[in-house]
Amino acid sequence: MTKRNTILLLLAILLIVACYQHFAGDKEVSGRIDFTRQGADVALDIPREVEKVTVKTGDGRILTTVTLGPGLRQKFPIFMKWESGQQYIFELGLPGSRSAVFNAQAPAAGPEKVSLLLQAPYGMSNEGSIGVVPAGSAFTANILITNSTGLPVEANLDLTIPAGVEVVSQPQGMKLEQHEGVWHLTGLKRITAKNEHWNEQIQLKAPQAGGKPVIAAQVNLDNGREQWQLTAKSAVQVATIADISSKIRVGEVLIPVDFTGRFDPKANSGSLIYAPPNRLEKIMGGTPDGRRLDDEPFAFAGIQVHNDGDEHVLALITGKITDPSDGKLAAAFTSPPHKNAGLGYSYGVADIAPHSVSQVILPIYINENIAVAGNYLFRTEASVFGVNQVICRTETNLQLVTRNEKAVIITMIMFLVALLGVAWLLLKQEAALARFTTKELVIVSLFGTVTFVTVNLPQTVVWDITHVIFGPFSFLVTGFISQTMLYALLVALVVLLPRPGAISLMIIVRFILNGFIFGHFSPVLLLNYAVLAVCLEGALFATGITRNTGGDPVAAGKALVAGLVCGLVDTVSSYMNFMAYMTLYRLFYADWYIYAVLVAGFVYTACGAAAGCRLGASLKRTAMD
Repeated sequence: MTKRNTILLLLAILLIVACYQHFAGDKEVSGRIDFTRQGADVALDIPREVEKVTVKTGDGRILTTVTLGPGLRQKFPIFMKWESGQQYIFELGLPGSRSAVFNAQAPAAGPEKVSLLLQAPYGMSNEGSIGVVPAGSAFTANILITNSTGLPVEANLDLTIPAGVEVVSQPQGMKLEQHEGVWHLTGLKRITAKNEHWNEQIQLKAPQAGGKPVIAAQVNLDNGREQWQLTAKSAVQVATIADISSKIRVGEVLIPVDFTGRFDPKANSGSLIYAPPNRLEKIMGGTPDGRRLDDEPFAFAGIQVHNDGDEHVLALITGKITDPSDGKLAAAFTSPPHKNAGLGYSYGVADIAPHSVSQVILPIYINENIAVAGNYLFRTEASVFGVNQVICRTETNLQLVTRNEKAVIITMIMFLVALLGVAWLLLKQEAALARFTTKELVIVSLFGTVTFVTVNLPQTVVWDITHVIFGPFSFLVTGFISQTMLYALLVALVVLLPRPGAISLMIIVRFILNGFIFGHFSPVLLLNYAVLAVCLEGALFATGITRNTGGDPVAAGKALVAGLVCGLVDTVSSYMNFMAYMTLYRLFYADWYIYAVLVAGFVYTACGAAAGCRLGASLKRTAMD
């Protein structure tokens, strides 16, 4: 096979694979077409972004084209006029010039001229379902009559309410009469326009005793050309609160989920991560503190509600985020006044089918101006819709994680300290150097070089090896080099030259050698060296060790003071070093790790400082003679 044929074969294989992936991806789009009185509903398996929908007849004639806006959709209507028994083609335009095709046949019988819907209790999603109502509680029956014809229709409604069910209130214009112990609610209305509705809600009260009363509706219709009748029935199961509570329970609560109820497996369950508004923007005249920025949900909660009974339950599910300390609604999570009827918390109504699990998705709002990181409780309560009594309640721990500005503030402090230290050194360098003789400057340089050779050089070699062997506990090994040996030499120099500036000059020599030989010129190292020099100079001067107060540095407890001072300074500088890494390199450490490093560093540093007092005293008797 020639080289040219080989290239053509490879291109053909790639083209076949690409085409296969393209068509395989299209086949993944599945769903169904439901024909309605107004047209058809497109229901997809999962939410997808659909750019446009083209509806064609069976012979390929375009019936309508609908352009949809951006965003994911799982179910959306297509308004069209269809004919009974005809075949239709629905082409869905997807992003990336892809498409999905659905073939659907319209039902043999055309849409009803006038439809009748009876819901008792109001909110039941399936017509004819048996809903549960607590004994003695109020509930609502909903009647919806829709005229789908182009002719005026006169509707005569007769709603039959069985004995034991009390009529609390009746719609205006309707009459309530009793015949043989049965209540009849009647009304007459002329529905003139096409797709006009006659909708009424009747407030009823369930009997105290159990049972299954049946509410029936009969509508006599007349459009001037013909007369016909529509009927509907709805049974209600009356049960006690105890019976309902034993069958309805709240299962798993997932936070956060998206608006479709899907949980991200990479997210930490029960945690919300929030970045507060930029403080610099507020200072420069940005968003005022009193403004609410929570018109859109910050996150969603997915609540699993189980129904172990044999009837439908219309449940009201509420999600309240409370403060664990007092049990009250957390101010940061209260919804805006124009959301959720001003209640301050989210709620949803779900028709839970028998022996099934329904997921209720509730929005979570956050007030960006008062959000505080911490632990909260997400309290889920379930009750029968229209009844105030809670039938089940669960609490889920919720953690709000916000941007920690402590690291940024400490890094800024380090920057200011380093800037002041460098500025003082530049302004006072002649006076600082004049305090030392040539011999003393040579000793300082020698100590800086020895520190580089005994601390920086071994640390650079051993650093990676110890991390491979000991993992996060490598500081127990490297601490002996980077802290014990370092502070032994630092304190030994102080014993030899107990005056301000000696430590700073030694650290400068060490920094220059480390930078030019290993190339370690980084912002964190510069800040760390500068802060260490300033803090050590200030602490040793404040405790009298570098003020020529007289006395032997080893005697009179000065070795103990030097150990404590150096240990505290190293603890502070190490903590600030962690904060600088978090700010400048976006590295994050567990609290236990930071505390372990600080405690071990204090011990290593104190031991090194004590050893440095002995070393300095020995060198003083020889080197300074």
